[in-house]
Amino acid sequence: MRALLLVLCLSCAAAARAADVFPSFAALGSSHTSGKDYRIEVADRRSTVTVFAIHGGAIEPGTEAVAAALAGTDWNLYRFESLLSSAPWRLHLTAAHYDEPGALALAARSRLGVAIHGQRDPGQSVCVGGGNESLRQAVADALSAAGFETEQPCRRLPGRSPANLVNRPKDGGVQLELSADLLRELPAQEDRLGRFCAALRAGVNAAGRNPSR
Repeated sequence: MRALLLVLCLSCAAAARAADVFPSFAALGSSHTSGKDYRIEVADRRSTVTVFAIHGGAIEPGTEAVAAALAGTDWNLYRFESLLSSAPWRLHLTAAHYDEPGALALAARSRLGVAIHGQRDPGQSVCVGGGNESLRQAVADALSAAGFETEQPCRRLPGRSPANLVNRPKDGGVQLELSADLLRELPAQEDRLGRFCAALRAGVNAAGRNPSR
């Protein structure tokens, strides 16, 4: 049942990407209440890297947990979680429309961004997108070396728009679209999650020494 719910949530979120209910965060915030309908966490650790999970909670379940594990205690972390029990995907904002002030401010103070998303496709793959080409390649190489199936560039969800939140840091960013099965299993598998995060960090650190897009 949980697996079915996850797939349904991801499917609805994917559909919402094409037609968000709200055109901006201001519009979303004007009709929903922080702490009741949604929750935002901003952890500014003065790092050059920020990890974003803007579709957490019941929109793309598990993305917020993976993002927190990846950020650890040293990278910046930004998480938005829908708390709605009914139609949680109503609070889905496409990354290019996600203009919440705290997120924009944290992105502006960062050098690189990493976004964790969920996609509706089954399987164990990671679709690697984002505007920084060298970062995409480094991350895809590191994840592949650690045993994770990757697609780079991500053709269906490329995430290359300059307006995309993950591309707003100084040197842009990388957007990871985790398949439904992988996203469901990863947060519950401590060793595997650790391997995933270690590989991803290695890729980001490698690309950080060569920040060209």
